[in-house]
Amino acid sequence: MVLFGVIPVVPDVNYSPPMKHITALLIISYFLALPVTSSDYYKTSNNPEILFEGTLSNDLPQWNNYFNRRKMFGLFTQMEGSSSRIIKYDYRNDDFQEGVFLPFDEKFNYSDPWINKEGDYMLLQANIGLSGIVSDQFKICETFLTDQGWTQPTPIPELVNHNSNEGSPSLAKNGNLYFNALNENGDYDIFVLRNGNDEPEALSKNINSGNYEGDFFMDDKEQFIVFSSANRNDSQGGSDLYISFNIETGWTPAIPLNKGINTNGEDFSPYITNDRKQLIFTSNRNNSMSLRPSFNHYIIDFDILEIKYLLID
Repeated sequence: MVLFGVIPVVPDVNYSPPMKHITALLIISYFLALPVTSSDYYKTSNNPEILFEGTLSNDLPQWNNYFNRRKMFGLFTQMEGSSSRIIKYDYRNDDFQEGVFLPFDEKFNYSDPWINKEGDYMLLQANIGLSGIVSDQFKICETFLTDQGWTQPTPIPELVNHNSNEGSPSLAKNGNLYFNALNENGDYDIFVLRNGNDEPEALSKNINSGNYEGDFFMDDKEQFIVFSSANRNDSQGGSDLYISFNIETGWTPAIPLNKGINTNGEDFSPYITNDRKQLIFTSNRNNSMSLRPSFNHYIIDFDILEIKYLLID
């Protein structure tokens, strides 16, 4: 397998390599922005497959999915004892290496990392108060990569006057900040703080349902959103994944994802690869009855343009 350079074409198009190699090729396709098709290395994946079983996916209390192509690593949230921490997996030699927790102050809880394409600026949620003490509210915090490593996260100044348990941050190219937070009814909605504004606003009711809207993947050009939600009438149970497109008239009514993506377990933490051809998400579908949180990461072919064409055009 060639990681940097031209990917050769396998003469026998019926060849089906082991799943670990399939998922490795999907990640390599993402990292290098090279298209991988069913006529190259692998048969089209019509059902979710476990992503890097034994390394990334190991029946752990680990969730979230965020990858950086430039620095070749993935970021996730993992429970360590009773605390949630950010764990980083470097990608080398066609596989993810053993995860390492980022050395943030361990008296706080951290989760839901988002990182820019340069790999030197991260947003996350943490229970860090303005005075640097443990808070009963989660705030959106920022950290910077320096020569000495990542700085200790601190609450972003734009939301210092809001106390609504903000989380799941995502920053669009135009500077608009998306996040979820408690609304006035005690449910979680998805909000946007537009660049230059002082007050966040809730997204359309085509996305926010009056139930729980949780972690999400926002396209950096704000063309679509994939998000988790619970207790909807069309839910299969637990939390499910939904998609909505941003068109001239606004956000389209969110619809649940199919192709075996949603189950009666917890399906959440969506991430769309850079070529917009694969969906990565977290699920406990194989361990939904376990008393210990046990999640794995999954990957499936997911062509955004095709989905938009089928739903809208």
